[in-house]
Amino acid sequence: MTNSLRQKEKICSVNPATKQVLAEFELMSKEEIKNAVLAASEAQKAWARTPAPVRGEFLLKIAELLEKRVEEWGRLVTEEVGKCLRDGIGEIERSISFLRFFAGEGYRMKGETIPSRRPGMFSYSKQQPLGTVGVITPWNVPLAIPVWKIAPALVAGNSIVWKPAPQSLLISRKFIALLEEAGLPRNLVMLLIADGPLVSEVFAEDERIKAVTFTGSTRTGRAIHQVLATRGIRFQAEMGGKNPFIILPDADLERACQDIVSGGLLDAGQRCTATSRIFVHEAVYDEFREMMVRTLEKVKLGPPTEESTIVGPVVDQRQYDTIRGYIDIAKSEGALLLFGEDEPEEDWAKKGYFIKPKLFDHVTQDMAIANEEVFGPVLALLTFSDLNECLKQCNSIEYGLSSSLYTKDIAAAMKYVDEIESGLVHINVPSTYSEPQMPFGGIKATGIGGFREQGSHAIQFYTEWKTVYVSV
Repeated sequence: MTNSLRQKEKICSVNPATKQVLAEFELMSKEEIKNAVLAASEAQKAWARTPAPVRGEFLLKIAELLEKRVEEWGRLVTEEVGKCLRDGIGEIERSISFLRFFAGEGYRMKGETIPSRRPGMFSYSKQQPLGTVGVITPWNVPLAIPVWKIAPALVAGNSIVWKPAPQSLLISRKFIALLEEAGLPRNLVMLLIADGPLVSEVFAEDERIKAVTFTGSTRTGRAIHQVLATRGIRFQAEMGGKNPFIILPDADLERACQDIVSGGLLDAGQRCTATSRIFVHEAVYDEFREMMVRTLEKVKLGPPTEESTIVGPVVDQRQYDTIRGYIDIAKSEGALLLFGEDEPEEDWAKKGYFIKPKLFDHVTQDMAIANEEVFGPVLALLTFSDLNECLKQCNSIEYGLSSSLYTKDIAAAMKYVDEIESGLVHINVPSTYSEPQMPFGGIKATGIGGFREQGSHAIQFYTEWKTVYVSV
């Protein structure tokens, strides 16, 4: 039987709150992926000749269409990946802000005019697109992350072949339809519904792919990097995080508790920037611990469509099992579960992948939940007596994405800014906070490639510089 006659492998999109199958998709073959790369490469030629400000205007059209359907899109995010409706709508609004920001970058695709030391010589530099780029995105931020990768790639003059996570294919397919509705040239963004390793294989082999940007787990990012290294193409990866939240004796403890909820438990803790390690000074440890438990008692776990729900389900069975595994390991290693021992028994809880938020005490630096990314609603308390000691503990692991310090002491805050090993640094701000105009990214095992996402820095990944000398 020939390949063309074989039954195609299929993949399902599942509502994590109900386990209901939402849609079924056929996986693409290697030949189909290669054809998608070819189509995108051909479409890029005319797009590169389109003036950058005009390319930016297409992003504005996409933003305008999205803005008219914020709640519709927010509900789709809730349905497919389990975000609470409020947070799903928030992600759509955030995506709109990225589109508007990067639309303006079309007017800022600047080079430099630099004086030559030679008479009659005109010298300048300019940015130009790479060509066709591969984009690989995760399920936890199913629209905003694709937007903050695809938008700068487009405004810089590139075409895109985009492989989204299998858990967010409905959202991805709907976004492609939105691009078409906005009038974006055909085949400029090609959707790949395919097996991840197969996509990486094609990206590594096909010389039309000039760069690849990835967001996901550290293990997967390193594997893709290794595959692509054979061709030496440009690669950008934003990966895992194990983000510390430091509380000094003068901190506003009530504010810190609330921000740990927003920074550590929204999206069921499934954010690379989520707070997971809480370092509390011994002078306020007991007071904070009691306050944090009282705060968690008010955090509602429930169906993500209900307005009062703060924490919804995790995304799928695999993620559920992984988180439960870390909870069991923490207990076996001697951590004390202060909050979250009982799980909900209502019918809605039995239908989906719900995990009640957990707060562990007696956590030490050598435990798994102090070192490894759980990617779930699990918080670990650690105590310290000296800021130097605390910073040493914070920096002792492989990740370096985000961090937060709560204090009124400006000297302590500046010391933390200088010495913490993280790409995103917050003072009295949740670890998940970011804005479109600011660079985003991590260091150490969190980031590969040295490029930043978001802000004007994002354009750098998708362009190359050309230096021009003209003798007149």
